[in-house]
Amino acid sequence: MTRESRRSFARKVAAVVIGGSALSAVGTRRSTARTTEDEYEREVERAIHRRVNRIRTDRGLDPLAYGDRLAEIAAYHSWDMADVGYFSHTSPDGETVSDRYEKFGLSCRRWGENILYNYAADESPTEAARQSVDQWMQSSGHRRNILADFWTAEGIGVEVASDGRLYLTQNFGTGCR
Repeated sequence: MTRESRRSFARKVAAVVIGGSALSAVGTRRSTARTTEDEYEREVERAIHRRVNRIRTDRGLDPLAYGDRLAEIAAYHSWDMADVGYFSHTSPDGETVSDRYEKFGLSCRRWGENILYNYAADESPTEAARQSVDQWMQSSGHRRNILADFWTAEGIGVEVASDGRLYLTQNFGTGCR
């Protein structure tokens, strides 16, 4: 998808957001551009979740529930990587995956994380998700996480950086509370 096509997607989303805000008060001052970017990121997250579950069920595994709290942690890490400009499970200030789960008050019997960045931000949400999950599936460690039979939930966080990179974090959990 070309950048112009992504802008067209964003304009369509903006029309829905603006139309919806006319019906109810939306307590935000973010620009329409940021709102449409947020919606694009949420669409990619939903498409990744659908694709991961399709891959799992095709292999006889149970689908993963979508964990909103796992997604909060994932979104925070993707935003931090994009904002600070690094790519790692550990932030430049030393914050680890475990630290993030603790920071958000989530305790899990078992947890895991996949991260990725690519330049799929100019693609449709479905295509960006396909490319991203395919990249994870080509890596033995990421693939192992996606296909592990002990996970019960996942949360996805996507952030489009100013340079066009798409930062993705996929957090997994079992027995989270």
